[in-house]
Amino acid sequence: MKFALPLGLLGLLAIAALILIYILKPKYQDKKVSSTYVWKLSLRYQKRKVPLQWLKSSLLLIVQILIIIIIAFMMAQPLVVLATKTGEKIVVLEASASMLAEDGGKSRFNRAVSEISVLAEKTTAEEDKFTVILADDEPDFIIRRSNSASFIKQKLSEAKCSLGGSNLEGAMSLAQGVLRENPQAEVYLYTDCDYADAGKVKVVNMARSEWNVAVLDFSAKKEKGYYVFTAEVASYGKETEIAVNLNIDGKSQLPKLAQCEKDGTVKLVWDTLKIAEYESADVHLVAEDSFVYDNEFYIYNGNTEKFKVQLESNNPGFLNSALHSVARCQVDLVSENSPAKTSGYDLYVYDGTVPDEVPTDGAVWLINPPRDQQSLPPEKWGISFASAQRTGEFQLAADNVNGETYKQIMKGVSVASMQATQYSRVQRYGYDGMASYESILKCNGEPVLLAKNDNGLKTVVFAFDLHYSTLPVLLIDFPLLINNLCNYSMANTVDNTLYSVGDTVTVNAKPDAEKLTVSAKYASGEDETTEYTEEKTVPLNIEKVGVYTVTQTLKTGREVTDSFYVRVSKNESMFNVTGSTLVNPIVIGNGTDTTIQNDTMDIYVYLAAALLAFVCVEWGLQYREQY
Repeated sequence: MKFALPLGLLGLLAIAALILIYILKPKYQDKKVSSTYVWKLSLRYQKRKVPLQWLKSSLLLIVQILIIIIIAFMMAQPLVVLATKTGEKIVVLEASASMLAEDGGKSRFNRAVSEISVLAEKTTAEEDKFTVILADDEPDFIIRRSNSASFIKQKLSEAKCSLGGSNLEGAMSLAQGVLRENPQAEVYLYTDCDYADAGKVKVVNMARSEWNVAVLDFSAKKEKGYYVFTAEVASYGKETEIAVNLNIDGKSQLPKLAQCEKDGTVKLVWDTLKIAEYESADVHLVAEDSFVYDNEFYIYNGNTEKFKVQLESNNPGFLNSALHSVARCQVDLVSENSPAKTSGYDLYVYDGTVPDEVPTDGAVWLINPPRDQQSLPPEKWGISFASAQRTGEFQLAADNVNGETYKQIMKGVSVASMQATQYSRVQRYGYDGMASYESILKCNGEPVLLAKNDNGLKTVVFAFDLHYSTLPVLLIDFPLLINNLCNYSMANTVDNTLYSVGDTVTVNAKPDAEKLTVSAKYASGEDETTEYTEEKTVPLNIEKVGVYTVTQTLKTGREVTDSFYVRVSKNESMFNVTGSTLVNPIVIGNGTDTTIQNDTMDIYVYLAAALLAFVCVEWGLQYREQY
């Protein structure tokens, strides 16, 4: 029982007041009798014939105390908690990728759903409840304390198994909340493995005769100018010989055979292919196993699209070399035979000069730009300089070190050795209606390296001539700074080329992308294509295994393509394993969680009826005593 208004129980204090009244009440009455002798004999007779005479004299007090108790309970509004019988079931259904393994055309997950439906039909009575918790990456209730078998079957038929992992600890935490309402409920776990210590949870292992071959890992490493490809292959459930096919840039290579022992792994190495460069490679297993989601593995040699860079400088020597050291940069020098352009490039670098028009399809670096407003109008570039330069011996210093832009540009770069003998003083770098620059490095307390991000279009300004600084002679820090600036200015479409199911992939569209298309070829054989026309940043919640290709169509008509592969977790490929200790739900205390609504029954009407009955009895006792 619980109370809606527990303060109503303060009415029980009236019992103390009633007893005090009885204590202070006179205990004698004047009576006229015919003979004291007869009176004494009568008293002895009553004591001998009625041994509970004291109860008769206190009956009125007892009835009045009961009336006070009933009234106090009514004020507290009691509710009777209807706990179910021990027939209540809490079922945790694991929904990880390995539950999709098939035997006889039916997956472990589907068999589990069928068995849970049968369990619900057999054990769910009107007074019992049935709970089903789906244990995937983010566990949640399918059904919570229902006693309708048809409703339970309907919800179970709608349940889906994921290709990710399972959070059993989170699922048991949900089960714990139900156990607070009925600690006698039984907890079941439908899974695909056994546990050495399952505790009080009843584990139902849905694994049958399924077996699995898997590519656990695939990689490429350059040795002596050529790539060596290595694949790790495993077989779970039986000993078998597996044919492994290798493709490089779409061309089939010499296949290999992997002789795998039961639940064993084998490493295969291709070291004689003489592959100096590649864009993509993949391995495929030729096997009819029970789990198809790990029979292939793709790798990409970084992102396949090159960054197109235009460099305009009177003395491009070391700057050109630094840009060429960035693997993905393809640099075009401006010359008489190759005039400057304001479109078609990912990055425009201007050393000692400024273009007449601001490029709109790529990032811009201004290195030691002209200081006059005619060449560098503030309304176009959002920055202005003083006419005179400062000269001397200046030490460069970091600025805004806690900012994300600083961390990205200066990652791994030491400022201690950076010096300059002259720089231009920035007068203003924040104009109304325009994105503001952020100071990264400063000289003599004034900004000399600035960066801004205007809706994905990045601009970097060096307020000094690199030739009048120590940067070119810094053999480590200068190339690293240029590499960081390239990564900042020309963000990769995706950060990696390999992800796992459950990851969130952020797709960054180029500033001049008119259309972005994400095409997926899933391991299950399905294809899917999604098109985006306005979004510059697209978050993808990856739920399926396969190859994903991002294609961007730029304003110039050029198409940029990047690919990445999404794999299933290694743990999901490993069949026939035995878990150690299963986390059990624990009931803390005897109370009910206030955040959970229990089934209750309002007994106010019954208390009112009892009150009326006791008031009638009390009235009768009062009448009898007085008359």
